[in-house]
Amino acid sequence: MFKSIKFNRIYLLCLAFTSGLTIMAIEISASRLLAPYYGSSTFVWTNIIGVIMLALAIGYYLGGKLADKRPEVNILLKLILFACFLLLSIPFFIQPLTEIVSKNILFWQSATILIFIGSLVIVSLLFFLPILILGSVSPFIIKLLSQSNDEIGKNAGMVFSISTIGSILGTFLPVLIFIPYLGTRKTIIIFSLLLIVITLLGLIKKKSLLIVFVFILPFNFFKLPAIKADSSAIYENESVYQYFQVVDRENYRYLKINEGLGVFSVLNKDPENFLTNTYYDFYNILPYIDGNEQNQNILILGLAGGTISTQLSNFFANKYNLNIDGVEIDKKLIEAGNSYFNLKNSSLTIYNLDGRNFLDYSAKNYNSIIIDVYSNQLYIPFQLTTKEFFESVKNHLSSKGVVAMNVNATSPNSKILKAITNTMLLVFNNVYTVQQEKDSWNFMVLAADNELNFKELKSLNEIQQLDSIIDLTLENVQKISYDKNSDYLIDDKAPIEYLTDWMIIDYLYKNL
Repeated sequence: MFKSIKFNRIYLLCLAFTSGLTIMAIEISASRLLAPYYGSSTFVWTNIIGVIMLALAIGYYLGGKLADKRPEVNILLKLILFACFLLLSIPFFIQPLTEIVSKNILFWQSATILIFIGSLVIVSLLFFLPILILGSVSPFIIKLLSQSNDEIGKNAGMVFSISTIGSILGTFLPVLIFIPYLGTRKTIIIFSLLLIVITLLGLIKKKSLLIVFVFILPFNFFKLPAIKADSSAIYENESVYQYFQVVDRENYRYLKINEGLGVFSVLNKDPENFLTNTYYDFYNILPYIDGNEQNQNILILGLAGGTISTQLSNFFANKYNLNIDGVEIDKKLIEAGNSYFNLKNSSLTIYNLDGRNFLDYSAKNYNSIIIDVYSNQLYIPFQLTTKEFFESVKNHLSSKGVVAMNVNATSPNSKILKAITNTMLLVFNNVYTVQQEKDSWNFMVLAADNELNFKELKSLNEIQQLDSIIDLTLENVQKISYDKNSDYLIDDKAPIEYLTDWMIIDYLYKNL
């Protein structure tokens, strides 16, 4: 079926380069491909890296063993083609396969177990075999090169060097170019096709190769099926940072990130009611406790679709001279907010920046600074939890200013919550927590140098819709003392993901 042509050193090194390029591009894409179903937590990344490293290790061994027995280039090229066709199938099988796997794991009734076991099974089924085969490429090429000379060490060094350079490009190209502009699935298709083309250079006559190149271009324009089936979804997209959906359910619209466990914004579609029955509603007490000044300057780090800014504007724009600065790192979330969440309002100025960078370069002071930043699921970016970060926040607060942060914790005694409140107490004189409801995982953590007078909330409030929020706040507010048995967080040591993972594992252990 295949006709061999003359193979030379340059072709084999080119094959090693493209193989390394494809392996790393697939690994980078794997995390993005799984994010809509299982998120991109450390659980998922552990499974991706672990499975791919195991596949490569076995591939290195089997590839070397096969090359010793049958050092034939056609065998290698046919194996690569088979691996590439497996990779090409992944974008089309990911959705039905995850549905089958998830349905058979749901009996555990645990999102964390579903994420860990589900992602492990999917990565193993979809990626293990093709990556194992591609892992055999380098030792096989080393064997082929060593047949013409006995410089085995030099040949091995050259192959691994060229392959690693390919891997470097395979790291940057998907992140900077292909995924942002074409999407994850098309990225997998394009890199798989590229390796197919290089492989076919060694199997068919050169004059036929133009046909293969023609097949690559249409994949840039074909509209693939929805990434994640959801009859309630009215919009989906993926950015450099995450996959997201806009979902309509009953009277509410949700901005959901990755696997959907994390909701980044909520919109009440009732034009007369701006409350969402979620933790966002509690930030409406801030203008009353941050000095209650007529000029209200508020900063929101983690704007997303603008739930907090929209509520503050609707409730307080007529009462105060309200100015809100909203910082959001993901430009596509801002675009979705403008289109689906009424993000734009006269009180809001939007900055497409990282939250900590904004503080570094801004000279403005605020009555309130709200921190509602999550990278995925329950994980707060560690750099937004440290002593150095809160010192920067304090430098941007007015004399009676308040910082308010959303923290997901399983209980008031959670280690991650204790670590964050301890860290705040190193910078501020007073720290408080407000748990939304008794069993809620959402805690609003408030910090200020002056004592906050929550008892004045009822007398200051003139907005009937906020009465229930104020009642819950007064019922659940707790003043926090420094816990000597818990840690605090600094830039050099802030194990947020570790604390979050063990909090979840402890919760599961106690409740399963």
